[in-house]
Amino acid sequence: MDYPALLAVLQQHADPERATPMQAYMKHRFAYLGIGKPELARLCRPFFKEAAKQPPDWDFVRRCWDDPHRELQYAALEYLKKMQQYLTPQDIPRLQTLITEKSWWDSSDVLDRIVGGIALHHPEVNAVLLAWSTDDNIWLRRVAIDHQLLRKQHTDTALLEKSICNNLGQKEFFINKAIGWALRDYSKTNPAWVQGFIGRHGHEMAKLSLREAGKYLPPKAV
Repeated sequence: MDYPALLAVLQQHADPERATPMQAYMKHRFAYLGIGKPELARLCRPFFKEAAKQPPDWDFVRRCWDDPHRELQYAALEYLKKMQQYLTPQDIPRLQTLITEKSWWDSSDVLDRIVGGIALHHPEVNAVLLAWSTDDNIWLRRVAIDHQLLRKQHTDTALLEKSICNNLGQKEFFINKAIGWALRDYSKTNPAWVQGFIGRHGHEMAKLSLREAGKYLPPKAV
């Protein structure tokens, strides 16, 4: 992957006026070039066209992550999504580093699917994810809770329940939101299981989690 060339293209399309509200939306945690997601995808597409034909270039990912502009982290995440078929349990430590550096919901919500894709095909990764569910880092815990999103009938309910139960009784917004999302998503596949979970643990769940979890359930179930 040609990082300098990609950086040059993105810098050419920078829009400082647009960058200002983007930075404000993300609570000024990151600098922005001012490139929206659709345009960023268009600019990255030529660079990623041949990417899936060769192993992951982790040096490229690292250089993108080290750049001060958030669009470069988005580019790295899109690249990793393109490379999902090549990712293995040996890549989990690298992904863990990305989760814990420059952390926020926007990167976490992509990395959870990438990690989840590995775990789906390599169940031995579940032990790592269960350990993450009790980690001091809230973003590792969030990924542990939400990495099974969209798995439907392939959801490991035992792991889901343990990961959520390890995070009940907390006031952290991003954790309580993740719990609600995980349950809401699985309720589309197995509402009875989610109703049972709420019946067992609802007294420990935050109102936010209950509200999100019950979005597709009958009102009496929550």
